[in-house]
Amino acid sequence: MVSQTSLVSTAAPTKVTSASAVAEREPGEQRDVKIVALAVLGGEQVANARVLELLAGEDLVVGTVLRWPDDPRVQRGRARLLATEAYERVTLRLRPVAGDVGSARLEVEVEERGSLEVTDLYLGTSRMTPFHGGLQVRERNFLGRAIRIGGGLVWGTLARQIPQSRRQQALRLFIEAPRLRGSRFGLGGTFYVHSASEPYRVAGAADDPDPKLFRTVDYGRVGGLLGTTVAITSSLVFGVDYRFERVNALTPQDPSYLRPDGVTQPVDLDLQRGVHLLTSANFGLNYDGREEAARLGKGARFALELQLSSPLVGSSYEYMKLVAGGAYTFRLPWKHWITPSLVAGQIAGRAPRFERFYAGDLSDWTPGRELGIIYSTRGPVDVFGTGVDTRLFGSLFARFDLEYVWPLFSRNRVRGIKGGALYWSTGVFTFAGDAGERKARRAAGEVAAPLGFNANFGLRLETAIGVVDLSVGNVLRRTPL
Repeated sequence: MVSQTSLVSTAAPTKVTSASAVAEREPGEQRDVKIVALAVLGGEQVANARVLELLAGEDLVVGTVLRWPDDPRVQRGRARLLATEAYERVTLRLRPVAGDVGSARLEVEVEERGSLEVTDLYLGTSRMTPFHGGLQVRERNFLGRAIRIGGGLVWGTLARQIPQSRRQQALRLFIEAPRLRGSRFGLGGTFYVHSASEPYRVAGAADDPDPKLFRTVDYGRVGGLLGTTVAITSSLVFGVDYRFERVNALTPQDPSYLRPDGVTQPVDLDLQRGVHLLTSANFGLNYDGREEAARLGKGARFALELQLSSPLVGSSYEYMKLVAGGAYTFRLPWKHWITPSLVAGQIAGRAPRFERFYAGDLSDWTPGRELGIIYSTRGPVDVFGTGVDTRLFGSLFARFDLEYVWPLFSRNRVRGIKGGALYWSTGVFTFAGDAGERKARRAAGEVAAPLGFNANFGLRLETAIGVVDLSVGNVLRRTPL
């Protein structure tokens, strides 16, 4: 229910749909109109009863009196339907009843999305791992009740040139009901299994990604999350999760790093040895004020996530993790889009390594975690010469991006492809360790919070089974540089 570090998508729309209820009327005319009938047009996958149930949440039922033509309940009802992510378009129309100016028929015309989508495709190679692959899929309308189920799997071959490493793989399954019948509450649960063999440096320069300079720390994780959400408004959702997992870490005895100057220093792997528990309470607040559902329309969105873990609730770790981000999408006069976004996070306390911020997740050119698994030893490209390529894990980060989108088409030109757009993005990020690490780096004459650079260019296609991103960044992340 509460996601992890990537809070704000910078993806801008490929199209915008009509935004208002319509009815035949005289200019400036307003009057009270009673709904005498409701009809759902165009529905195939989502049951009409489900549509009527969502509209009833805004009192759009037979017998309701609306202020025609601008009753706010109509827009709120439309927003509820779009929030299910089951529809490309939703239009509500009031049709006058012949001979009765005080009555009208409410028509709901919908254009559905495909309910099954591929949300992530994992496929790549690196100097460390010859091959890894997998995918995540999601069904948005299970049993025709707008219940979301899905899962993901990623698997990799044995690490190259690193002795005593093992294959890395992860599995994730989830189910979510965003709105329980007749309420603003939702429920969801997630189950996951991770088998990791994560690299840590034992020799060489801090910016050298040669796998021979690394060893691995092996650990397994089995656990899950159970949570609930409440829709405070149609645009603002609050969520609470409880997380419980069993960790089994096979940490090496006294791991160390031999620096190029001949000095040996201990390595903190940020893991407790043996079998232990990690529990946490996660809180999330998400606002999406754009004119359409999640990926459509201009406007603002904001997300905040807070994770709390403590021995008071049985956890072997004690830390607090806060991540917040926001973005605003503008539509330019020539119908292109521009989106500035900002996301930042900080960890206080001793979080395990798989909860710390990872540099690859911040750089468009660098392999990041895939279902929580790291398949590469490569750090970010150090464009500014600040030493950002010497850092892999941190406790503090900030990232700013600016994305420009040029829509190419928004109709089916090729079967299964619904829209396409070119996009350019550029930005900067900074990344640092905890207070002790920053102090030590300043004392050594290094930059405590180095600055990194991002840029990307590509083609974004909206297809019947999800969004396909053909970009320079995608190629760079998946190749063994």
